[in-house]
Formats: sequence, structure tokens, C-alpha cells
Amino acid sequence: MRWLHALLMAAGVGFLAGIGLAVLRVQVEFVWGWSVLVAALVLLIGLRLPDDPRVDAPRLPDPPDYIGSDVSRLAWAINMHTDTANEAVTRRLRATLRRRLRQHGVDVDDPRQASAVDRMLGDGLWGRLNGRRTTVADVRTALAAAERLGGDRGDDAARREIAQDPERPSQRESTS
Repeated sequence: MRWLHALLMAAGVGFLAGIGLAVLRVQVEFVWGWSVLVAALVLLIGLRLPDDPRVDAPRLPDPPDYIGSDVSRLAWAINMHTDTANEAVTRRLRATLRRRLRQHGVDVDDPRQASAVDRMLGDGLWGRLNGRRTTVADVRTALAAAERLGGDRGDDAARREIAQDPERPSQRESTS
């Protein structure tokens, strides 16, 4: 179908060139010659060369700029050769532990509660997380402490207490 369109386009342009030259009263032989030449030129201009790979290839969309996820950045921040963790890892761990200790009523910035912090996290763990060289073992210990202090346990316990409260109507009773 495409070749038919190109052929008709070339014939039309050649015909128009011939009419234009005939109006200018050019000899018939020159009109035919120039008309065929113009039609051939239009065909050649529209010709797509088969060795050009871009001609019929579908255009691939440009890939979006990749921005790594938090998990991949944190994974690359742990160096297993030196057994240390980068500041990005320790910063996230400190924020999580600070938030979970605050839920238990312990302020890590208060020096009077340092013994409670050590009791809940482990001896000296908070100091090692704030130090210059945090090891992978410290990261594992901090993650275990964060799981022990987890915020979801309080929510589950509160849900269980509400479900077992005899004075509180069940959802079926309250909706009927």
C-alpha cells in the first residue's frame, strides 16, 4: 500500500510539472523528459534504503532516569569487606529506635534514662550506633531490638483487649 501511495505521488508531481512546462510552451519532448525526471526524483526522495536500520524499526521509549530505592541504597551502604555500615544505615536505625523507644516512654537524649536505653536495646548499642564505626553485628542487634520494641505489638494487644471487652458491643450488635 505504501509503494502505491509513493507511485501515485510521483506520477502526480510529474504530471503537474508537465502541465507547468506545457503552459510555458516548452517543446513536447522536453515536457515529457522533465516530467519523467521530476517523477523519478520524487520517487528517489521518498525511497527508503533497506540498509538504514532506523527506517522501519519501532522507536523505543527513552528509559526513565533510574533512581535507586531506599532498600538498594541501604544495601550498598553496608560494606561486608570491612564489616561496617555507612552513616545512612545508622541514621535510619537511630530514627527507628528513637521512635520506638519514645513509644515506651524512654527518651534517648536524656542522660538520666541511659540505663533504660541500655536495658531495652542492649549494653552500649546506642553509643555504638552514634559512633564512628558501626559494625554489621551492631546493625543486626539494632534490628532485633527494633523488632522487640515493635510498634505493631501494641496495636495488636489493643485490638485483642477491645475484642475481649465484654461491655463493648461487637460489630454485629452495633450495626443491627
